[in-house]
Amino acid sequence: MPSARDYPWWWWRWWTWPEEEAPPSPSPHHGPSPAPAHPGGGIFRWLHRDRDLSHTSVAAIETSKMNAWLSLDRKARARQFRALVVVSLRVAALTTKPVPLGRLGPDLYSTPERNAAGAAIARTLVLLAPQGLRPVSDIQTDEASPAQGALETGLIPVATVLLVTACALAAAYLATMISQAVHAVNFDDEVTTRLLAVHAQALEILSIHVERERVAGHELPFNEAERAWLIGLEDAQRRLATMRGRPLPSPFHGATQFTRAATGFGAVALVAVAVFLLMSRNNGRRS
Repeated sequence: MPSARDYPWWWWRWWTWPEEEAPPSPSPHHGPSPAPAHPGGGIFRWLHRDRDLSHTSVAAIETSKMNAWLSLDRKARARQFRALVVVSLRVAALTTKPVPLGRLGPDLYSTPERNAAGAAIARTLVLLAPQGLRPVSDIQTDEASPAQGALETGLIPVATVLLVTACALAAAYLATMISQAVHAVNFDDEVTTRLLAVHAQALEILSIHVERERVAGHELPFNEAERAWLIGLEDAQRRLATMRGRPLPSPFHGATQFTRAATGFGAVALVAVAVFLLMSRNNGRRS
C-alpha cells in the first residue's frame, strides 16, 4: 500500500479544510439541478464522517486497483467504498483549491479536455447507481455504519456533498446502500471490477497531474499516457453502460467527452493490457 509520501501534500489537506473556505452553493448558471430544494430553502446534503478519511481513501484506491473488494469484511468494504466515492468527487474537480463536493460544472474547467477528465471520474459513480435518483432528506454516514436519513446535532462531518448533480446523487445513493445491501455494487462482475480498477488508477494519475500543475504554477496539458488512461476509463464505462442497456450518462450539466482522434489506438490498447495484467496477477494471488 502506498505511504503518505507517495501522495501530494494537498491530498491530505483535502480532508482538513474548514467548511467555510468553500463557496456555500452553486451559482444559477451551472445548469438545471436534478435535486429538489430543501423544505427549509437550502440544498439536500450527504454528510460523511471518518476518523481517518485520507488513509482510508488511499486504502480504497489500492483495493480497487487490485480487485480485492471481496477480500474485505463487510464493514471494511463499506468504509473504503464510501471513501472512494468521496475522493472521486474531490479529484473530479481537478484543482487543489477547495471546491464544494458535488458541485461540478463546466465553469470549473478551462478546456473541454479538462472537463472530459473530470466527467470521466464522476461518471463512474453515476453508472454504478440506478437512474432517476432524487433525494428526500439530508443523508449522514459514519465510516461503515448504516446511513441515517436525518442529521444528528453536534457531529462534525469530514466531507459534505451538495446533492445538486447526477454524480453527487449517485455518490449519496452508493454511500447509503453499500452498508445495507450485499449486492449494492456487484464486485463479482468482471466488467464492474475492471471499471473500478481503471477508475482507481485514473484517480492517482489525475492527483499527480494536478500536483505537477501546482508546482509549475499553471495548468498543464495531459500527456499521451494520461489521456490514454482517461480514454480507457471512458471505454470501460461504455462497456458497462452497454451491458446494462443504457446510454453513457452525463455526470453533470455540460459534461464533455474525450475526442478520440487525438490519441492513437496503441496507447489505449496499452491501458487495457495493463489492467488485464494487474487484475490477473491479483486473481492469481487469491486462487
